[in-house]
Amino acid sequence: MSALLEVRDLRLQFGGVTAVDGLSFEVREGEILAVIGPNGAGKTSAFNCISGFYLPTAGAVVFDGKAIVRAVPELWRRLGLVNLLQSFGLYRVLPSRVTKWGMARTFQNLRLFRELSVLENVTTAMHANLREGFWATLLHTPGYRRAEAACVREARGWLDFVGFEDDEQLYVTQLPYGEQRRVEIARALATSPKLLLLDEPAAGLNFNEKQALMRLIRKIRGLGVAVVLIEHDMGLVMELAERIVVLNYGKEIADGAPEVVKRDPAVIEAYLGVDESEDA
Repeated sequence: MSALLEVRDLRLQFGGVTAVDGLSFEVREGEILAVIGPNGAGKTSAFNCISGFYLPTAGAVVFDGKAIVRAVPELWRRLGLVNLLQSFGLYRVLPSRVTKWGMARTFQNLRLFRELSVLENVTTAMHANLREGFWATLLHTPGYRRAEAACVREARGWLDFVGFEDDEQLYVTQLPYGEQRRVEIARALATSPKLLLLDEPAAGLNFNEKQALMRLIRKIRGLGVAVVLIEHDMGLVMELAERIVVLNYGKEIADGAPEVVKRDPAVIEAYLGVDESEDA
């Protein structure tokens, strides 16, 4: 099976701190891959490079055959032009374009629109793909109204898909944390992604909510969507992931099946620790 995502020798520095150091891995179509490691290992920084939010210091990211980001030449960095280049979308594809190409993500801290309802949060994700122009939108033409109605129907379909059963007209701030997570995932799915990046989706969830999350991720994979998740719950990771990439101090120290990774001495030392039941 061909690689949907290719991360090639990715490196990211902030001043004298190296957040990501020579990271390379691939994600295949329909695969569930987990990225794990201690706090500060560079997991979210890698996600931010992959999704076009950060420009890497070196390396490249290729998604579905298209280059999303590539390193800025050292000369431009020395001249302090990185922020200017980013603002014009040079050396990286802007996150909005990445989304149109088929990559969606959630964040470690929820980034829902607090002033909008549940339904409105999900429908906004589809507006970027509406073909109606500015004037049609401004004048609320029949074509625009039909397109908007289709967005609402599809948004309700995604809310049903993720198992949201509360009132769709509630503000997201009125929902329990676990339900807000569902809405965030529904919004990401509403962009019709080929690849979904989930940054600590199980954080703050109770046992039953985590079980429901695992069922949902498998259901998403059933649509043919590849899923890459950052997660600290090792029980969830070992049960759900087909492959695991382990980071430590920005470097990849392991890449393989869960049963192989959990017995890797470097992974045990850096992150998992000794399993006392096996050591006894």
